[in-house]
Amino acid sequence: MTRGLTARPFPARGMRASTGMGEFNDRLLGELIDAVKSAVKKEQAERLRDVYLIGDIEKDVARVVIERLRELANEGPGPITLYINTAGGNVTDGLAIHDALLDVISRGIQVTIAVQGMAYSMGSVILQAASPGQRYSFPHSWIMIHEPAKWAGWQSTTAAAQHLDRLKQMQSQIYRILSSRSGRPLRQIIRDTKRTDFYLDATKALEYGLIDRVLGVTHASTPVLSETTADSRSEAAAAERPMRDPSPHTGPEPVERTAERVAGSQQRTP
Repeated sequence: MTRGLTARPFPARGMRASTGMGEFNDRLLGELIDAVKSAVKKEQAERLRDVYLIGDIEKDVARVVIERLRELANEGPGPITLYINTAGGNVTDGLAIHDALLDVISRGIQVTIAVQGMAYSMGSVILQAASPGQRYSFPHSWIMIHEPAKWAGWQSTTAAAQHLDRLKQMQSQIYRILSSRSGRPLRQIIRDTKRTDFYLDATKALEYGLIDRVLGVTHASTPVLSETTADSRSEAAAAERPMRDPSPHTGPEPVERTAERVAGSQQRTP
């Protein structure tokens, strides 16, 4: 008998087959789990295709909103909902969001916009970019429209005149958007917003044509509010006129008035 040698057991053929089958089952199970995770993730993405416009409208906010809209549009054709709660902001940034929404809609994607809080100034213009019949408001939300304004601060009469011309062009664009979607004559939009802020609650905004539906809510201590739609406008024709801001005007003065004042001060300077 030879010393130092030990018998090394050889694996049985059945054991090798069993090990291979186990690895195959593990791999199959892993692929199945990955497929389930992918399906759940896709379902969640399709269910939560929401975008939020909260706060003042400026370049960083516009960039985030536009990037999110494009991301969702590239993911698939499912509907997108934009929630708005803004007091307004920069005109050009607001128009950029408005045009991005129209671009998404042109690709066959339905866009719903819901006001939850307020849609003032440029917020009311962005609201008009929703798909037909998809402009919503929660019952206690407010909408305000007015003419574009600018804080005084031009350094010369020439600068004031140049700036005034550009703002008048923007003003014309905004008036056309509001008139087109609300169905109100252009002259009425101009009259209602001339030199003042024009505030409307959800019901008045529906009557005016700035939204298509007031969403219903359920509360523990209050009855369910039925949804109000644009079809009910004719029944409310005799309702009171939307209220104007009761507080003194403390915001930016109208464009024309500011330009006239700046030009006058320049002419009086010796």
